Amino acid sequence: MQTPADLPRRRAGGIGTRGRAGLIVLAVAFFLLLTSLRGIAGFWTDYLWFDSLGLSGVFTGVLGARIVLGALFTGIFFLILWLNLLIADRVAPRFRPAGPEEEVIERYYEIVGQRTGLVRAGVALLFALIVGVGVSGQWNTWILFTNARDFGVTDPQFGMDIGFYVFRLPFLTFLVDWAFASLVIIAIVVAAAHYLNGGIRVQGAAQRVTPQVKAHLSVLLGMLALVRAAGYFLARYELNFSTRGTVQGATYTDVNAQLPALFLLILISLAAFILFIVNIWRRGWVLPALAVGLWAFVALIVGGLYPAFVQRFQVEPSESSRERPFIERNIEATRVAMGLDNVRTRDFAADNQLDAADLIENEATVRNIRLWDPQVLIRSFKQLQEIRPYYNISDVNVDRYDIDGEITQVLVSARELDTAGVPQNSWEARQLAFTHGYGATLAPANAKTPTGRPNIIVGDVPVSDEAGIGLEQPGIYIGENLGGYVITQTDRAEIDFQTAEGETVLTEYEGADGVGIGSYTRRAAFALRFGDINPLISGNLRADSRILYIRDVRERVQAAAPFIQFDADPYPVLSGGEVRYVIDGYTTSNHYPYAQRADTTQVRRESGLNRDFNYVRNSVKAVVDAYEGTVNIYIIDPDDPVVAAYAAAFPELFSDIDDLPEGLDRHFRYPEDLFTVQTNMWGEYHVEDPDVFYNGNDAWDVAADPGTAGSAAATQEVDAQGRPIGPARDARIEPTYILTRLPGEDKEDFIILRPFVPTSGDDQQRLLTSFMVAKGDPGNYGELESFVMPRSALPDGPGIVAASIGADQEVSELETLLGTSGSRVLFGNLVVYPIEQSLLYVRPMYVEPVATQIPELRKVIVFFNGRVEVEDTLEQALINLFGDAPETQEEGPTIGSDSPDPVDPDAEVPALPATVAEMLAQAEAEFAEGQAALERGDLGAYQEHNDEGRRLLSEAIRAAREEESPTTTTTQEEAATA
Repeated sequence: MQTPADLPRRRAGGIGTRGRAGLIVLAVAFFLLLTSLRGIAGFWTDYLWFDSLGLSGVFTGVLGARIVLGALFTGIFFLILWLNLLIADRVAPRFRPAGPEEEVIERYYEIVGQRTGLVRAGVALLFALIVGVGVSGQWNTWILFTNARDFGVTDPQFGMDIGFYVFRLPFLTFLVDWAFASLVIIAIVVAAAHYLNGGIRVQGAAQRVTPQVKAHLSVLLGMLALVRAAGYFLARYELNFSTRGTVQGATYTDVNAQLPALFLLILISLAAFILFIVNIWRRGWVLPALAVGLWAFVALIVGGLYPAFVQRFQVEPSESSRERPFIERNIEATRVAMGLDNVRTRDFAADNQLDAADLIENEATVRNIRLWDPQVLIRSFKQLQEIRPYYNISDVNVDRYDIDGEITQVLVSARELDTAGVPQNSWEARQLAFTHGYGATLAPANAKTPTGRPNIIVGDVPVSDEAGIGLEQPGIYIGENLGGYVITQTDRAEIDFQTAEGETVLTEYEGADGVGIGSYTRRAAFALRFGDINPLISGNLRADSRILYIRDVRERVQAAAPFIQFDADPYPVLSGGEVRYVIDGYTTSNHYPYAQRADTTQVRRESGLNRDFNYVRNSVKAVVDAYEGTVNIYIIDPDDPVVAAYAAAFPELFSDIDDLPEGLDRHFRYPEDLFTVQTNMWGEYHVEDPDVFYNGNDAWDVAADPGTAGSAAATQEVDAQGRPIGPARDARIEPTYILTRLPGEDKEDFIILRPFVPTSGDDQQRLLTSFMVAKGDPGNYGELESFVMPRSALPDGPGIVAASIGADQEVSELETLLGTSGSRVLFGNLVVYPIEQSLLYVRPMYVEPVATQIPELRKVIVFFNGRVEVEDTLEQALINLFGDAPETQEEGPTIGSDSPDPVDPDAEVPALPATVAEMLAQAEAEFAEGQAALERGDLGAYQEHNDEGRRLLSEAIRAAREEESPTTTTTQEEAATA
């Protein structure tokens, strides 16, 4: 053996073992820092974004809830496991008995050595992090739990306030489940520790479990039994969400079989706890085995087989009578939870007694009958009003504005930035120069130009405003479908817009949005966040430069209020000289006792309501300034306990509706996604009698979509394996916004409407049973009304009306004739208008030239009392039907450099050919010349020939009708009695 003097000396300046270990630790730390930098940068810049909006409290509140939960549950688990491991070490036998396992255990102790305390802490910490950190994801449940409110309504089964189920039960259920899973893990780890300490032996003749170990494990198993008893106790309340019966909620079997079984399981769990504790002083494991066996037997027989027996042999043979009281509970709860408890049901005569005098009496309704389908108009807006390739019109929204002193239904779009269309593909151009969209486009829903195009009264660049709306700040920095970031206040001036003459107008952003990016630290952080080094190295940035990000309006409000579910369709409002986006917000829960799960059929995929819930309220309206970027969330339903809980947790996020900018509430509209859900549910839940509800003989379906330019595809139910069940069903007609005066009202309302037909699996029942409306104007916002048709004489529904229109000879001929020579015919929405006690259906017909892709409103089809009229204008079609009609807006004035010149009424009209055949021949010749002009690239000549061909075609059709009945005249009185 060498003496210390004989050992080689350490070289001076060398790195010892500890030094090398330190370098390794530093290298690992540096590597982890580098890989975490982007996450750190994202975290910091998220905070800066919230702080820039004055919402740092939301960020810190959510983060604080996450940290508290993660730290609290991690700490609790660590402490419990560490204490149990300490006990395991303390009760370990002084001498480990020899046996086949001893060799393995000896090696373990050779590795651990004297570091058993460190190993104990390390094991406890490892499992604590695994089990505890994930609890931070329960932050929303925790916030609701700690800010719980009472609903003031008790559930009919247990007499608990609804607030217990919505706010407290979800977190308590999670807590019990977490505790049970944690105790299982702790018991397994502790058993392993006892094995390593020699307290448990699975081989050999020695005592296999020492008394101390037996006592320790018995206590742990007893705690598991107690937690299981708590779980059964809470499971009683969970029965209120059962799906076993004919409706959701605790039904006959749940109350009379499952509930007693749960009480029995609670008693057995408590008995098992006692047996586990008694087992400490007894030899063997007979008592615990008896407890576990009894629990398993009761859980299987009483908790599973017995309820199934009751359901099959007691309930199903007489289901309607057994389930009657529970169906009553379900109907009442579902109506309240879905906001359908205050629906006003009104009779609608559908007497077809509408006459010209009624039309004139309802002049404002007639002049606002919508002739432009948003799915069609967006094509016109894109072609006529996008102006530049870096602008984008992504959506057309229905609203109403005061124009020339009259409330007018309009369609409006924002002209947003399309970064992909920026002509210069450079970072400087896309992030510094082209930073925003510009202005908006607005057209009355009932007006068209002489050439059939929309009569745009707000539009163009720079803004042309014939409506007198006064758009003083047209810059749109926040919009729909905007990603990435832009930087303002730089040495590179922003391009505001380009004039028709090609002059570039520059600007510099002066709004409130943006985060300062003047320091290199912040530049580096944003470079990491976006994976783009340019913010760090660009020489155009100044000390006062600001970066704008999270620019999509829906993404912005969702980030600001992650616990609110938002509508799929933000819409721009031109108010107060600015463009503001309004988006509806919902509070939801899936814990309203006895309420049916929402039917979300045809709710848009991106909607916050495309989820599982059985309670919903349109509790807030979010308003985002398109220029300033500010986010304001106004509470419009202060009676909603859920939004009250969130307001208590985040008071700086919510504003009172009294603080709303003046006039903005006149542009609120009832949200389409919510109305879709409510009408889906109302078809079944308009029935109050439990027997009628059970039989389903008075159930309604939303009417099938009769087919439009943007109609949805048919739907097909599938089973759990994705296999089709039953016949495919047509998509339902979408809700429609209209401005109309409802029967019995003294003024027009901006409403949303959806019609119903009798329920049928094959969609063969198409008579109209009812239509439901929701009002959107101030003073009566949110009022729901259901107009019910006379049961003995149901009128035609949309499907029948659409079929009648399609079978009409004139419509068929027009579709064939107009869809020639490089054009195609598009049909718009079939919209039903309730006027007095009659139903008037209107459907526009468009012609879209393939070359221009600008749909033109060519014909208007009106259906009333079995008659179909097709004319160039709505007014003329109504005159044909009723003998007289109010003036409409269809030939209104035009604006803009691209609009055609007004028609001179005194100009000489060219003579028409004498016969219909000659007219058709000349029309065909005009279309041929137009096609030739198109092939030459002469779009102006193409348009002239195409317009003349259509004029000749229209006159030919009119002349053909007159030849069929040359002496027929219809007076106003005759039309009224037709």
